[in-house]
Amino acid sequence: MNRETDHKYIGKPDKRRSEEGCSKNMNFKKQNKFIFIFGLSLVAFCTFSYQIRANGETELSKVKLERHFVFDTIPLNLEEIAADADRIFAGICTNVEEIDDDPESKLPVIKYTFKITEPIKGLFGKEELTFKQWKPTVRDAGYEKGKKYVLFLLADSERGLTSPVGFLQGQFEVEKKGFIRRNEVVKNKLSNKGLNRNIRTQKRIEIKENQYINDYVQECSELGISMRYKEFIQAVKYLVKE
Repeated sequence: MNRETDHKYIGKPDKRRSEEGCSKNMNFKKQNKFIFIFGLSLVAFCTFSYQIRANGETELSKVKLERHFVFDTIPLNLEEIAADADRIFAGICTNVEEIDDDPESKLPVIKYTFKITEPIKGLFGKEELTFKQWKPTVRDAGYEKGKKYVLFLLADSERGLTSPVGFLQGQFEVEKKGFIRRNEVVKNKLSNKGLNRNIRTQKRIEIKENQYINDYVQECSELGISMRYKEFIQAVKYLVKE
């Protein structure tokens, strides 16, 4: 402490100690305030980081759940899809009904009604078919009223539910393509890839009765393009042999 400061506090020791105490107290408060703000910021940062991580894990879980239905099914070629199907037909969806608590299955389901335009397996003599699917299995894979499909359906389960064989592999949408001649074409959600050969086992289909149809299916499947409805139905009928 310099002379001016000493002179200032001569005869006033209590005042000097008081001011020094106030100064120390203010510094202590500033330090506490800084520690509090730093601690609060750290907690906020940790909470934000945890939320980001949690949200990321939730999104990852959703992706895994969706992958389970879309990608984690066993690859099948067209012959294997036809063999596993209990019913195969071409038809137009005429009604879609959501049931939140199905009395038979005790699950949320979608009930579909189809007008059968061409029975191929298990439905000869029938003009209409009604079936139910568990709601999660129709996410991005349902049927629109008024649209035409070729479906390869599994047998009904004990709960009265069904779904296409191989999930997306056994569901084909029929569309009309072309400006002058509106030809019907068929394609599943996987763009027909793997229909000519099992992607996992490499087992190829073989339609000995008609080499043209065999080669046509092989080519379209390899290229991942739509097939003409007429040729596709012929191929399925050869493979079903019913």
